[in-house]
Amino acid sequence: MPVVEIKPDIYWIGVNDRTTDLFENMWPITREGVAYNAYLIKDQKKAIIDSAKSLKTNEFLNQIQEIADLSDIDYLIINHMEPDHSGALHSLKQMAPQITFVGTQKTREELAAFYSITDNVKVVNDGEMLPLGRREVRFVTTPMVHWPETMMTYETADRILFSGDAFGGFGAHRGGIFDDECTDIDEYVKETLRYFTNIMAKFSAMVLKAIDKVSDTPIKIVRQPGIHGPTFT
Repeated sequence: MPVVEIKPDIYWIGVNDRTTDLFENMWPITREGVAYNAYLIKDQKKAIIDSAKSLKTNEFLNQIQEIADLSDIDYLIINHMEPDHSGALHSLKQMAPQITFVGTQKTREELAAFYSITDNVKVVNDGEMLPLGRREVRFVTTPMVHWPETMMTYETADRILFSGDAFGGFGAHRGGIFDDECTDIDEYVKETLRYFTNIMAKFSAMVLKAIDKVSDTPIKIVRQPGIHGPTFT
């Protein structure tokens, strides 16, 4: 799928995966496929939010370069370190060594353990703001939703919550990324339930805690920076 502008200068740069038969080698997704959702905020500072599985690295890099030079990217915000969210990080660092990786303290530890990345890492705390220019983002730590390092990222101007696996689901995009563009929304709802039941259910208490944490935040758009689900407006 081509790049999609969600709001002025905020882009979906994710990729579909229709070649993986088993998600995490356990759950069948041959029919549904899956999407690795990632985003780019283009401001005075340019920030990518999450990446993609390593087998989709080339497609992911091509998506970025549709709207920005790799040498101009300032930040890669990491909401989750699971390989389907972070597999392209190593290649991205090689091609754009100036990038600063942004995440929690646990993210710093996992970057070193998974990818031997120890430099240009910025640790952020719960509620911390990162100014990008006209826009800024705020970080909401959500540990164990569903790994120790997980967090959400909130863009304050257009009130977009990049929410991570809490609202994830199976299913590749079929021509649109917004819920009102989906002709088969019931199918996505079913696959979101299947994803939650099999992967997130045992972390339900932490998911509810995360939802409660953002309950007073004015939100216009919910985006999943990881496994697929349509955009809800």
